[in-house]
Amino acid sequence: MSPNCRFRKLLEPGHIGELELRNRIVMAPMGTNYAAEDGHITERIKDYYEERAKGGVGLIIVGVGSVDHPRGNILPRQVGISDDKFIPGLRRLVQAVHQHGAKIAIQLNHGGKLSRQDLAEGYAPVTPSPTSTLMTEMLEGLTKQEITRLAIQYAKMPADRMTKELTAEEIKRLVRHFAEAAERAKQAGFDGVEIHAGHGYLIAEFLSRCSNRRQDSYGGELKNRARLLLEIVDAVRAKMGNSYPVWCRIDGKEFNVEDGITTDEAQRLAYMLEEAGLDALHVSGYGGAGLGGFYDAPLAYPPGNLIHLAEGIKNQVALPIIAVGRIGPELAEEVLRDGKADFIAMGRPLLADPRLPDKLASGREENIRPCVMCYCCVSQIFWGESVYCTVNPATGNESQFTYCPAQIPQKVFVVGSGPAGIMAATTAARRGHKVTLLERENHIGGQFHIASLPPFKDEVYQYLRFLERELHAAGVEVLLGREATATTLAGASPDIVVLATGGRPLIPDIPGVCGDNVVTAHDVISGKAATGNRVLIAGGGLVGCETADLLASSGRKVTVVEMLPYVASDMVIWLRLLLLQRLKQSQVTILTSTTIVEFAHYGAVIEREGQREMITGMDTIVLAFGVEPADDLSDTLRDEVPEIFVIGDARSPGKARDAITAGAELGRQI
Repeated sequence: MSPNCRFRKLLEPGHIGELELRNRIVMAPMGTNYAAEDGHITERIKDYYEERAKGGVGLIIVGVGSVDHPRGNILPRQVGISDDKFIPGLRRLVQAVHQHGAKIAIQLNHGGKLSRQDLAEGYAPVTPSPTSTLMTEMLEGLTKQEITRLAIQYAKMPADRMTKELTAEEIKRLVRHFAEAAERAKQAGFDGVEIHAGHGYLIAEFLSRCSNRRQDSYGGELKNRARLLLEIVDAVRAKMGNSYPVWCRIDGKEFNVEDGITTDEAQRLAYMLEEAGLDALHVSGYGGAGLGGFYDAPLAYPPGNLIHLAEGIKNQVALPIIAVGRIGPELAEEVLRDGKADFIAMGRPLLADPRLPDKLASGREENIRPCVMCYCCVSQIFWGESVYCTVNPATGNESQFTYCPAQIPQKVFVVGSGPAGIMAATTAARRGHKVTLLERENHIGGQFHIASLPPFKDEVYQYLRFLERELHAAGVEVLLGREATATTLAGASPDIVVLATGGRPLIPDIPGVCGDNVVTAHDVISGKAATGNRVLIAGGGLVGCETADLLASSGRKVTVVEMLPYVASDMVIWLRLLLLQRLKQSQVTILTSTTIVEFAHYGAVIEREGQREMITGMDTIVLAFGVEPADDLSDTLRDEVPEIFVIGDARSPGKARDAITAGAELGRQI
């Protein structure tokens, strides 16, 4: 490592107890749904963690290892550590990580009220105090479609299901579960264990006055509410001794939770845990609406909004502190340099680019694939699906995404520089093909360029800049401002033509849609069309609502009309909740379950609940009805070039992940 490295502090070695780490980057624990249904380690999850070890991370923490499988599970395919039968598979995982120089720990978890009752029929979720309101809490902010998906996952759970209050004997048994799980971790070769005492799971429920209403020695004042966690720490230490690294993940605060954990309580808890003999503290946060509460934390919005919690605890104890919460490399270096924490946990950035640590160490930070903070990775687990990364299709598919040199280099022309086209071009070029990319605009990106323009989309912009650098690094010839035609393509004599021409705004067959004051959302966002002060947006999906956010933030009076019962239903729930919060603050009028019958010069005729009415006084009407394929070349090229492939929205409109994956897969195959 160069002594002049900009990230010297982040990349220097560190210690957690007797555990020495090669740098201060920790892979944050995340559930993946990559394990087998019976809790055993699969090749998929082994490959996933091994790839991050290869990338140079200092410590990997395997997320949510179940100490009471399946009764305490929060995921259908969650790693189990509640029985000796899991040890051989866990040992193979540890060995795979160790051979690349990384250390590995496992997080010990019990889901408590968030446990999946459908995975352990006959067992009610256990909690410190009984409640029947969980499903109501989980459904807050969800659309009807999401509620349906959730109902499928929790099909055997009544809407008003009761949780079961743990008895004193059951608490003792639970303490043994954690201690025995820690012992198995050591037998499997893990370098340490993290006890999960945050994020609304069972231990955190005991810690929070909001969920702990007990009247015995486990309820009431903080020292009683912390009793379960302290007994677990004592039991783990009794089995493992004082030299084996053990730490906790705790909430530095519960956000927007009545009677939740306060910063003062978290700091007092940290002191108790230091006295109990822990080696470190991993400081996160918890709270917000929807699906049990991930709204304000741990998703962390805005970036770095949990750092002050880590700093507050570090000021109270002498233990090493792990900070987390959308902390990029530059901010991480600053946090460490200023002494606000000792280690930085990164989750989503390491899904986007497993080689992030090595790229930092070698001075190639510009080559790091940025996370776009779409939260698709996190949202998947709540539907019982496996984690994926929008911008890195190899995440969770490491064994499939291998790149072999092309047997016969071909002359490839790619038309369109959206994510699908760029991924196809760069992947094919790296395999040895001679690739030319044609783009009719004077910039790359396609619809991703438009997506990078609304408020709070800086990560998308940074991803586009990354793609641009990737094109040049792969040796792709990029021709901007070039309109591709059948004649010019055929005249270039390519072996392969890839049509990634994206989609065009869908213009519905509604009277008045061609009026002088009617424009598309794409043109508004890109600056090609101006609007007046009062704007009617027809269509309340992601694009319509982001257009409303953009216009309202500049002082426009905006009304959104959506035919479905919900707006922005095509967004990840937490981003939708944040966006709707901003729209409410900007006083955007939202009309759902409303159909536009006709556009008029200063408004529209709408139909709601069988009644027609007129919206008037609108200066501009913005169309946001989605896109349709913009493939105008494939039919005319069929007889002109040897091979044609149509990918991305040009083939069928979909999500960014679909386009990126399609481009990468095609680039591997041609």
